[in-house]
Amino acid sequence: MREEGAAQRRPRGARGIRSAVNVLVVAALTACSLQPPRARSEDASRVWDVRAGRFVSEPALVADLVDARYRLLGEVHDNPAHHAIRARLILEIGARGVHPAVVFEQFDLDHDAALQAAQAAASDVERLADAGRLDRKGWRWPLHKPIVEAALALHLPVRAGNLSRAELRARATTGGAAWHARLIAARWSDAQARALRADIVESHCGMLPEAVVPRLVLAQRERDAAMAQALVDDATRDGAILIAGNGHVRADLGVPVYLHAPGLPEADARSLSVGLVEVDPDDERASDFPRQIVARHPGFDYLWLTRPVARDDPCAAIHMP
Repeated sequence: MREEGAAQRRPRGARGIRSAVNVLVVAALTACSLQPPRARSEDASRVWDVRAGRFVSEPALVADLVDARYRLLGEVHDNPAHHAIRARLILEIGARGVHPAVVFEQFDLDHDAALQAAQAAASDVERLADAGRLDRKGWRWPLHKPIVEAALALHLPVRAGNLSRAELRARATTGGAAWHARLIAARWSDAQARALRADIVESHCGMLPEAVVPRLVLAQRERDAAMAQALVDDATRDGAILIAGNGHVRADLGVPVYLHAPGLPEADARSLSVGLVEVDPDDERASDFPRQIVARHPGFDYLWLTRPVARDDPCAAIHMP
């Protein structure tokens, strides 16, 4: 898991030194999830169309999402407003007669078959979460519950999109997987590599051991490629929606890079990336608002601006030698 901004992240293994490094990495990846937000912030939401350079209405955004085949909806993981907004968008898309699959970063591909079986048995949202082995603590359940409920209410397929840690460890034996073909086929430049590396280092407060960074960069790219393949595999006649962190839905570094990998199925299909980002009142008083927000959060077609939730400094909880 990765989102922009170290202060708002719940971003996302051997003996001796290796074991110690693994412990540090786990601490870095999970420290930000341990402090719950102290307030809900659903007010003052606005939608900025990056391409048009103007604010647009929610119905205008929904209309554009309906017209796309793949809709990638981001989040700051611990902001309740972001989950409420996306649940509403799913309901509004469904109200237009469009019935896409909903692919979740929060469910690992290991448990996708169990998710499908649970839906076939008309399971409720809690049983579905059980079937998908959702990490309730890590994902702060029930934050994502409204999104799953919206999908179930519309009888949309709820599917897993993420690679588990076990799958990442086994990647040497899964080189023939379809997602791996997307990883290899995607256009990936040195500039993108530097940007993703910098983003991961910053997102972990600059405290990651240097030897660990390349592994996390590769894991991020593999997860993004797997989510892209899941979107293609799970799409209904009306396409699919991805529910994931902002870092994953960025068109310049995330899932769209692999979704549109040249020469592969759906490479030319239209996708839209919507980032849900937090904006302080001081940002709105700046003379170049909201263009400074666009510069701070690149890679999105739309930015939905919300108030931040109150949270402790996640970097204060990380202690590395």
